[in-house]
Amino acid sequence: MKRILALAAAVGLAVGLTACSEPAGGGGASDDGTKTIGVVALVATDALNAAVIQGVTEVAEENGWKVHVTDTNGSVEAANAAMITYSTTQKMDAIAVMAFQTNALQAGLQSAQAADIPVVSWGGELGAGIVATTSARAVGQDSIDALLDDFGDEGAILALTYHTGVLCLYRGYAFDDTVAPLTSLNVTRNEVAIPGQVEDGTRFTSAWLASNPEGSGPLAVWGAWDEPAIGAVAALQQSGRDDVRVYSINGGPQALQAVKDGTIRQVVWQDGQTEGAEMMQAAVDYLAAPDGWDQKTIDVPGVVVTADNIDQFLTEHPNALNP
Repeated sequence: MKRILALAAAVGLAVGLTACSEPAGGGGASDDGTKTIGVVALVATDALNAAVIQGVTEVAEENGWKVHVTDTNGSVEAANAAMITYSTTQKMDAIAVMAFQTNALQAGLQSAQAADIPVVSWGGELGAGIVATTSARAVGQDSIDALLDDFGDEGAILALTYHTGVLCLYRGYAFDDTVAPLTSLNVTRNEVAIPGQVEDGTRFTSAWLASNPEGSGPLAVWGAWDEPAIGAVAALQQSGRDDVRVYSINGGPQALQAVKDGTIRQVVWQDGQTEGAEMMQAAVDYLAAPDGWDQKTIDVPGVVVTADNIDQFLTEHPNALNP
């Protein structure tokens, strides 16, 4: 009963952020036949989420579609509620869901299937009703492999994790599986919350620093994404510590600037714009020829960015520092 009430409340509270002139209460295909995709964002203001939405929007506009975005602010209940609204009241032509586990979206997926609306997922598992998804684990493996190449396999690491978002969940799986046999690594794990991810990164790192004083050995902080890592940087600066290496994933503008400034050692940049574009193209392609469609996983490789290649990276991606 509590879950039902929470879902009902989320329907009423879901926030519509529109990427075009479509009002929050607008529907799917208009009288002139224009199609609309409803995007269910984990945190729409996050830099990587925004890049994915930009990619979706670019391909949508190229194909004459409109885009409607709902920001769930990390709430599974709000995500299911948005999918139900998109499938029933607003009658979207396709739905893109971002960074939620597929098994947590059964109510939303069942509603979409009942309305015969295809769903594309950013990082979620393939399942009934999902025509395409992007790989959630690959950049996590890239990150931990690059971390170990740089840091080594001895010392202490604070892992700032987040298991509600599916991208961070699978990044965490890659981290855990890789460090498990490394008995000379002392790993502390703290789960951050959304909202409050930056503050949690600062709080957990400050506490960890107290137990790992300067000179106690090689030390590092690994963030499952940028914002907790940025919180960790704040804790290090507040403590006057420069002996701890910070590693992150996503590569938003603030994290890339931190690499340039030397406060983040290494970030794996995820090409969210390309992932979003390929998700949208999959939705367009599916609707053009649904018969015989094979579910697919889209794999867009990440880029390891360090002080050694940040200038070259920014030359190749001149807009990467733009918010």
